[in-house]
Amino acid sequence: MIIEVINHLTTPHEEQVGTDSDKSDHDKLDRACLFGDGFFTTGIIVDHQLCYQNNHMERLLESANKLRFNGFSISSIKQSIAKLSEQNANASIRISISRRQNQRGYAISKQAEYCCTIHISELLETPQVPCELLDATVSISHNKDLAGIKHLNRLDSVLAASEISNNNQEVLMYHDDQVICGSRSNLFVKLNKEWLTPKLDSAGVKGLTRQRVLDVFNEKKIKYQVTNITRKQLTQVSAAFVTNSLIGLWPAKSVNGCALDVGDSDQLRKLITRT
Repeated sequence: MIIEVINHLTTPHEEQVGTDSDKSDHDKLDRACLFGDGFFTTGIIVDHQLCYQNNHMERLLESANKLRFNGFSISSIKQSIAKLSEQNANASIRISISRRQNQRGYAISKQAEYCCTIHISELLETPQVPCELLDATVSISHNKDLAGIKHLNRLDSVLAASEISNNNQEVLMYHDDQVICGSRSNLFVKLNKEWLTPKLDSAGVKGLTRQRVLDVFNEKKIKYQVTNITRKQLTQVSAAFVTNSLIGLWPAKSVNGCALDVGDSDQLRKLITRT
């Protein structure tokens, strides 16, 4: 596997780490750019440790299996992460996996090689004020074979996120009448004293922080459902929050201009830290 590191904290240019590749590798067609052929995970390094590293590695392996990255291995990735964690005390990290091959066209070549690009950048502070949730005008892509995977085809999220007008907003994406997620997050809402989070069997990404919230719900015996949530139901919720690995749990103070109670979300936030 080719491993490339882009460290925005120390070096502004791209460098290779721990590979046996030569210049000819870079002459191959980059299928990430051509077709979005790949997947990624995003996390944080705190005190020289990648938080929830095992979960990130499991996500990469699951994605590789579903996207037919046969023979994919995380051993060299883990070695690079260990080295980068030594060099960076606190940072954001994105690990992207893609295919390169000489053969043109959509089909996967049996001679395809895998490339891992690791981006290191500044670790941002968690949001200090609750967010405003607004509906995006862009629909989310719907494909049950790709649902749940953090694959590289994220144009719907790109367009939706472009509708955000300030740093304390997140936009919600729908498939037909059902809300699925935020442009960069998973959604939880409280309706009739029960927490709900959308099903992700046809669209959306199964976030690692989302799963941690569900684990806490099970541990604390907090009532919840993974279910379909309609636009009409969203107008009736009393509380809401969104999650991802970089922001952790972000309480919402409103949805489409309707005020929400942030107390319950704040209590959960204390249980669901980023680290």
